[in-house]
Amino acid sequence: MRLSIGILTHSTNPRGGVVHGMALAEALCDAGHDATLIAPDVTGAGFFRTPRCATRCIPAASVPDLPALVERRIGEIRDALRGQHFDVLHAQDPISANALADLVEEGRIPGFARTVHHLDRFSHPGLAARQTRGLTAATELFTVSQLWEDMLLTEYGRHAPVVGNGVDLTRFFPEPGLRDQELRVRYGLPRNARLVLSVGGIERRKNTLVLLEAFEMLHREQSDLHLVIAGGASLLDHSDYRRLFDEQIQSGSLANTVTGTIADDDMPALYRQSSVLAYPSRTEGFGLCPLEALACGIPVVVPAAPPFTEHLHTLEAFWCQPESSETLVCALRDALSVQSPARFRVSGPATARRFDWCRVASRHLPAYRRLAALRHAGVPVSGVLSSCPK
Repeated sequence: MRLSIGILTHSTNPRGGVVHGMALAEALCDAGHDATLIAPDVTGAGFFRTPRCATRCIPAASVPDLPALVERRIGEIRDALRGQHFDVLHAQDPISANALADLVEEGRIPGFARTVHHLDRFSHPGLAARQTRGLTAATELFTVSQLWEDMLLTEYGRHAPVVGNGVDLTRFFPEPGLRDQELRVRYGLPRNARLVLSVGGIERRKNTLVLLEAFEMLHREQSDLHLVIAGGASLLDHSDYRRLFDEQIQSGSLANTVTGTIADDDMPALYRQSSVLAYPSRTEGFGLCPLEALACGIPVVVPAAPPFTEHLHTLEAFWCQPESSETLVCALRDALSVQSPARFRVSGPATARRFDWCRVASRHLPAYRRLAALRHAGVPVSGVLSSCPK
């Protein structure tokens, strides 16, 4: 049965849930379904890359206050989807899930799916309530790791089967290309430096201050290292944490060792140009970036804790305790050793091949069919927004 599926994300920027939603939509199209990727778009520039599926960008206003922004985004998505007909609507985040919950209350759709990638801690009661409603109102729930499946069952009494994550091996692979040759000049990276890469921006959840402390210690003994921090586009306000980071940079001797935003098209080359991915996150849903780095043949340093211990074996990564800069230094030192590059050039892509987006997409189909049955039983379908380009 060919399904029309709307995959909703809160943003067009390359955050984990958006990347997951885009790859899922592409895999569903490859499997013969009509999947459309839908998100609010503040800049009008569209998604961070052009996917192999139909897209719809909803005009969105820039709002500086986070609670007001969340309410504005919910309304923008809800209003844009009134009158649109899909067999399945699937939210990747609390904002789009709340928009779909509103449509359920209005009687416009019988239910929807939601993937919980991770949950944040909000002191603002309105944001906390929106996060809770975004998962409790869903008809079908998914999650990306056993860690979050267990948490949702324990704290909310909701069963959310693990669908996992994948990696696109047509984009991420070890062999260098033209972008590799131009990358260092384009971003002003030292020609002969060994790059320690961090992806996800400067955030408390990403543990950037501990990483910076560890890098400072390692840089004293290996002065040819250069720290690159890529990404960081987020709706959340990380300015206080960023201020602490800037103060630590200014008080140390690393003012010229940190680089900022990297274009998404350059990410595969940046992985290949790097000597290690440092990923000591405090909280993750799954961790897509380590898979991308491994697919490009470079070693990764990750926390010795779920969800990483769920899907990576002992010798497939280097391990640290995220609260300890000393263990991070040791793990980075081992990853940068002479033997590691050759080993991970072979073992990294082999590990990445276990994570296939086609299998991830297939795990959604039983729930999708249940939702489609509800849709056809209660509301006539007059068509879909658009279909995947062939």
